[in-house]
Amino acid sequence: MRNSSVKRIFLTFLLVMGLMILPAGLTAQNLEIHYINVQQGQSTLIVGPNGTTILFDGGTEFKGTDEVVPYLQSVGITTSQSLDYIIASHRDTDHYWGLTEVMNYGYDALHVYDNGSNKTNIFVDDFLAAAAATTSGGCVPIPLGQVIDLGNGATATCVASNGYVLGIGLVPNSQDNENDRSVALLVQYGDFDYLVTGDMGGGSDDYDCTGRSTTQVNVESPLVQAIMPAGPNPMLNQYGLEIAHVGHHGSESSTNSEYMNLFSPTVACISVGQGQGDGWFHPRIDVVENVLLAQAPCITAPAALVLQTEEGAPVGEKTSYAGYCVGDIVITTNGLYTYSINANGAVSQGPDERTAAGLPVSYYFDEYLAIDIPPSLYNIKESNVNETSADISWNTNEVATTTVRYGTVSGTYTMIESDAAFT
Repeated sequence: MRNSSVKRIFLTFLLVMGLMILPAGLTAQNLEIHYINVQQGQSTLIVGPNGTTILFDGGTEFKGTDEVVPYLQSVGITTSQSLDYIIASHRDTDHYWGLTEVMNYGYDALHVYDNGSNKTNIFVDDFLAAAAATTSGGCVPIPLGQVIDLGNGATATCVASNGYVLGIGLVPNSQDNENDRSVALLVQYGDFDYLVTGDMGGGSDDYDCTGRSTTQVNVESPLVQAIMPAGPNPMLNQYGLEIAHVGHHGSESSTNSEYMNLFSPTVACISVGQGQGDGWFHPRIDVVENVLLAQAPCITAPAALVLQTEEGAPVGEKTSYAGYCVGDIVITTNGLYTYSINANGAVSQGPDERTAAGLPVSYYFDEYLAIDIPPSLYNIKESNVNETSADISWNTNEVATTTVRYGTVSGTYTMIESDAAFT
């Protein structure tokens, strides 16, 4: 973890300076992100500085009425208020069934979106019928690139949906698996960045290093590459994300090494718990220890603080216990320098580990830390290889100088080509 004493001193300086440099008209209104503990499923509530609400997923059967509705009411959102946006990341029941129950309970919605999948069954039919009964008039596919105004400069942007990535287009074969068609929302407020991705896959190109193995397509890498500075649709700077969602409940199908290295999150959140099938073992060791805690040699980003709603059940030999079980998680920021994380400890599976996790805790944005993080390389390719030459190309997450060492004996690279220009 980063040096807390330096952070504390620097934070005091920033808060004092902030009183002098706060832009005219900008007030300290909070953005809130709530991970609602629906056990083996997902439900995330986003509340903008202007009060705009997004309910992103709602868990599986009974979780809408038993978990999501009581949680909404506990934070002051009653059926007398309309939810501005209800979004189903994809058409798997552990994500949208609870949304059906929330709407049937009496919560109206001004907009209802999903990923535009063609997957149908009686549960999808019930969800679509519930959506049609709201002010929205029905569920429609969320447009790629849709920007939701959360107020005070905060936004939520759809950066992926139905296998398409903003700035790239359709990822080949991504529509063969419903998980890979998940909606991804990038939430930004000032220098705060958070991404939620449903069950989107990350392929298994890094298997030899991380041990991750999956038949899902790698949609994560194209998404990461698209929105980082060198990408076709840059929306982040070289520091990546403050908070990263851990896809597919910590399954080995998601959260690949590129996702971790380029986004370099300080905190990673996993929605997981009771109700998983035998052999799932969410969250997985190859994701939590190897990727998020940076124990695999290909992980160059610092280890993240791993928070999960609770432990998966049933557990097994591949289940990770390295993350902290903390119940419902609340992330709060006013977009100026810092964000705070707390939890309520409402854990039904596993121990309440809030104290061990150091909660409540506050961090400030990496932009305001004097951290010398080397550039991350990705999209490395070779071409035009012959007996006397080869072309090697790559991208970095920030402008960088170049040095290539090479030689005729593996492990001995005595020849050098370099370029001092920043590219």
